[in-house]
Amino acid sequence: MTSCTLTAASRFLTVLSVILIHAIGVNSQTSVGNTNQTNHGVASSKKQGGALTLTQSSFGFQCGTGLPTNCPNETWPATIAQPGMIRLWDSQVQWHLLNSKPGAYKWKTLDGYLDAIAAHQPRDAMYTFGYTPCWDTKARCEVAWGSIYPPDDLTPSGSPSLNTFALALVNHCSPAGHCVKDYIKHWEMWNEANAPHYWKGTIAQLYELMAPAIAIIRSNVPGALILTPPANRGDTNWMEAWLNEENKRGRLSDIFSFHLYLQNDIPETRFSMVREMVDLKTHTTGWSTSPWMNTETNFDSSTFACSGRYTPDDCIGQIVRWHLLQYAYGAQHVSWFFFNTTIGRNQEYSNAYHVMMQWLIGGHFAAACSSMGSIYSCPFIQASGRHALFVWNATGNSNYTPDPQYVDYKTLNADATAVSARRPVTVGVKPIMLEAAN
Repeated sequence: MTSCTLTAASRFLTVLSVILIHAIGVNSQTSVGNTNQTNHGVASSKKQGGALTLTQSSFGFQCGTGLPTNCPNETWPATIAQPGMIRLWDSQVQWHLLNSKPGAYKWKTLDGYLDAIAAHQPRDAMYTFGYTPCWDTKARCEVAWGSIYPPDDLTPSGSPSLNTFALALVNHCSPAGHCVKDYIKHWEMWNEANAPHYWKGTIAQLYELMAPAIAIIRSNVPGALILTPPANRGDTNWMEAWLNEENKRGRLSDIFSFHLYLQNDIPETRFSMVREMVDLKTHTTGWSTSPWMNTETNFDSSTFACSGRYTPDDCIGQIVRWHLLQYAYGAQHVSWFFFNTTIGRNQEYSNAYHVMMQWLIGGHFAAACSSMGSIYSCPFIQASGRHALFVWNATGNSNYTPDPQYVDYKTLNADATAVSARRPVTVGVKPIMLEAAN
């Protein structure tokens, strides 16, 4: 993920900071069995450190025809779970597919998405750049996939071919009158450029390619928000180099973006990589207050399915726990790749995701999640101002004794149960939401 040129002293301070955060944060766990655990107190309703209020657009999904189950032909997922932001990547609207030859464009698929987005408002949309058209490079290229190499016309001043495409893109409207500049406000620079199967240029070349195109976007799209190129697999070395490139040559990005899947691990273990990525941003000069997003996730990046070694309840719980851990750590947005394939077509997943959205929208986390053994808790303030606490056991069922101010709890089945003072409740792999009387 990140490691450029740090002095020995700054390396020591960075490592020390991470160790301290590790000691008090989510991974401060010791082994625990089915024992009683007691929570002590409810966090203040004050937004500590400018905590983010979660909105419908904090929840994202990718749509496209990569799989026949994944909303083909620009159709919208017909599911009770309706995230607020669609990400257009692997959606057949990449540069090489829209820009078939110099000055020629095939807008039909993009038009379908624009019309679908307009029909499902309120919705936000994100466009991710990637793949050079074959006509614009002499390097190895497959017509269906484009090229991972920089365009031939790239100079330190930019690429005229990408600039021309960017200008045409931001000024395009569908025949129904739905325009890119009105519906696509989030712009992500070059998908997973740290991976050699997506980008075969240098970081300097990528900056030179994107900087003029970003200027075009900002000039033509009111309220445009620019995301960093999203590194995958926790590549802090690459992300540190990119942040430093922007610091050296001029800021392009508003939002720090990365991709991280569960990869068949449980959220509580995998979260350490999220923390490393975010802590890199926080400790890089000029980036500490920049918002961050995990714009591509799923259970596994190959199968897009929960591993068979987990129970159905654990798979449901993992979807929710993965989101809770990240939002509580400050995520502005988490986007599920192949959403309709994984969640939309699974009724239990979809119902749980929908309930999670109902719990979270309009509220904010009072602090990061913490753990005592395998029991995790995350203090939350709902949209109504009512205090809540999400609780689960990552390894199975156990008793948990809530603080007396909690009077009921809700489950992912959308039911509510009263809590008796000083009496334990059962917690398991699917989080519950305890609610205080206020």
